[in-house]
Amino acid sequence: MDRSLTWLAAAVAADPLERALLEIDVAIALVVMGAAITVRLCGFPCAERAAVMSVARARAAGVELRVRRDSADSTSLLIGPRLDPADDRSDPGQPP
Repeated sequence: MDRSLTWLAAAVAADPLERALLEIDVAIALVVMGAAITVRLCGFPCAERAAVMSVARARAAGVELRVRRDSADSTSLLIGPRLDPADDRSDPGQPP
């Protein structure tokens, strides 16, 4: 079942980038808590900039973050699922 949830009022963050970062943080928290397996965020103008700034937070939380270009004008972010610790390739001693 695909459900759309609205968590944040527009007044929470006036700056579009700040709002996007806040929404990504909420999505990461939902995945970490187990309330969602994946969260798809779409429809905000600075998705790619926000993703670049949030990738380290997602990795630190053990959550995958992917950028998806839906069309020439639309980019969405897919947060989740949780990363399997056995798949962590951040250790340079592990083979790719």
